[in-house]
Amino acid sequence: MKKEKILVTDFDGTMTGRDFFRLALEYLPPETALFWDQYKKGETTHFKALASIFLRLRCPESKANELLDKMELDGGVKSACERLEARGWRLVIASAGCLWYIEKILTPLNITAEIHANPGVFTESEGLVMELPVGSLYFSPTIGIDKSRLVQTALGQGIVAFAGDGRPDLGPALLVHSSRRFAKGRLAEELTKRGESFHPFRSWSEMVDKLLDGGPVTRY
Repeated sequence: MKKEKILVTDFDGTMTGRDFFRLALEYLPPETALFWDQYKKGETTHFKALASIFLRLRCPESKANELLDKMELDGGVKSACERLEARGWRLVIASAGCLWYIEKILTPLNITAEIHANPGVFTESEGLVMELPVGSLYFSPTIGIDKSRLVQTALGQGIVAFAGDGRPDLGPALLVHSSRRFAKGRLAEELTKRGESFHPFRSWSEMVDKLLDGGPVTRY
């Protein structure tokens, strides 16, 4: 039986130019950043830090929509997804962020993707209430979605590529073959420190082009 081709990708900072939580921190009072500082010090989990920040985002819906626009979704995402589909690749989005804004950004583009992220609901009075995906096959109590487990499952189904930009992406990135490992930002820094090979990229659509072209891996 022919092996399936699966691209597992992060969303914030990978398909977009900026992370939603960082935009929220820029909008909210400076003391809100303490939640992220606690995570970096190991005093709280990644999920709790993000959930605490999002909960304080009590603002008009118009302002929340402005933050979504500032995430700078790669303008070539739609056509890149079409190229992936035409070449037989299945797209899986794995995010430690919130499903609310991912769907709000991608749904108008009619992009076909399997999305695994933390569910949430935004209201002007209560902010963005993000919850743990307790019913998910890839549930993690500390981050929400266990990307490594998701990639391991995908590897059992076929050929897997992975793209990411942050610390939570290191584990899943190391599971795939270096020729199908794509990194930017903090993930690229961590892979470089470990002497691991990967393809660097600036935009998500550029990453898709590299994946489909099958160019040589960058070695460090």
